[in-house]
Amino acid sequence: MRTTGMVETSTIDVVFGLHADALGVTKEQFTTTISETAHRKRATTLAEFAEVAAFVASDRAAAMTGTVANLTGGVIVD
Repeated sequence: MRTTGMVETSTIDVVFGLHADALGVTKEQFTTTISETAHRKRATTLAEFAEVAAFVASDRAAAMTGTVANLTGGVIVD
């Protein structure tokens, strides 16, 4: 599964903070800028990521093989 970063995780919180500091902006400004690059104008949530993970791990996805689930909200187009 591919995502541009889930804002709700502590790791992304730290990483976004480091990028914001390097750019001289607040973490909130950096997060907004990143989110605005997505088609939906927001980041993928941890809940959305978890729902796809649960589906891929389920018997309902048994026919899926070698698949990359693009959860970038349109930031990266496959």
